[in-house]
Amino acid sequence: MKGFFNMAIDSLLDNRLRATLTILIIATGITSLVSIQTAIEGLSRTVEKSFGRMGAHCFTITSLEEKGEREARGISWADAEQFVRRYDSQAVVSISSSLVMQQVSAEGISSDPTITVTATDEHYLRLGLASLAVGRNFSNREIEGSSDICIIGDNIARRLFDDRDPLGETLRVGAVEYYVVGVMEREGSLFGIGTDNTVLVPLGVARTRFLAPDSHYLLNIMPVGEDETLFEQAWERAVVVMKLIRGVRPQDKANFAISRSDSVIRELETLKGKLSIAALVIGLITLLGASVGLMNILLVSVKERTSEIGIRKALGAKPRIIAMQFLAEAVLVGQIGCAAGLLMGLLFGNVVALLIGCAFTLPWRWLGVAVIICLVVSILSGYLPARRASRLDPIEALRCE
Repeated sequence: MKGFFNMAIDSLLDNRLRATLTILIIATGITSLVSIQTAIEGLSRTVEKSFGRMGAHCFTITSLEEKGEREARGISWADAEQFVRRYDSQAVVSISSSLVMQQVSAEGISSDPTITVTATDEHYLRLGLASLAVGRNFSNREIEGSSDICIIGDNIARRLFDDRDPLGETLRVGAVEYYVVGVMEREGSLFGIGTDNTVLVPLGVARTRFLAPDSHYLLNIMPVGEDETLFEQAWERAVVVMKLIRGVRPQDKANFAISRSDSVIRELETLKGKLSIAALVIGLITLLGASVGLMNILLVSVKERTSEIGIRKALGAKPRIIAMQFLAEAVLVGQIGCAAGLLMGLLFGNVVALLIGCAFTLPWRWLGVAVIICLVVSILSGYLPARRASRLDPIEALRCE
């Protein structure tokens, strides 16, 4: 087998231009396939990390305005308060409301231009909406009282306090100073969504300080236990209770939105499947062109090397050996193109992923698929030339000398 590939290398060196063009075409097809799959995989993992923290057994109630219906009635404080009081399923319920501020500051140092201040309760962290790196959570007394405390995101801690321990330090939100009692874990952001540039403050004090009377609230609900039946019961009960609170008849359409925490992930998986098929089709079309080019190179090679084949057959070379030589050339060209395509695909795909805030990733499954596709294309492209070379009559071939 080693001898076959040595002869294949010599043959390709004799036809550098045609071999190089074919390798580039194959590399282009593999690059398009691998780069798209790499970017998709990076995006998918980032979304799963960002939205999967709450788990599959959480759901959110918000206004239809958040879904794009401008005339929709928001979830008011009275709605949220009544829901917590009347919702009798075994579940943890968290109320929150967010406000985009321009900046927060500490000792003359300002944060990034846009900071999200989220007023919430002690259940926010329990539901996995954020995780603490250091410090502590709010207590129930602090939520209901007027404690000037906050939990800050990682970017804010790094920007305002540098290498100092932020716990116990103060920062200014608007005209009010808050004591830092916790710092959230760094999680990165996707399309600007994340907790790194977020300040959490107790709900009670926020309602009197900076939330307007007509502010909209959001309810996050996590049923106790992961049984699917309990989840469905909790979901149905939440719909019933909120309809009663908002005066909607049971048979009428809800005037609020309710969605699972993993809905974004499931939508992404659907989109991911469609993009994967599109990338595969693009790659296969490009490889089809490469296979035609590769077959053409080998057919020309058979014609140019007719006398060589005749001599080898006259010396006792069997048709199988002749065929194996040409198949080895086809496989070699295909795998060189595949290797180049894999490297360029991983490079381009991860550059795109990093530009949209996703982590570096290696789509092992698609790398394997690319190698197999190239191997199959190479064998199919080399079959006809190899068959033609192996069937040459040695006497007729020698006459072509």
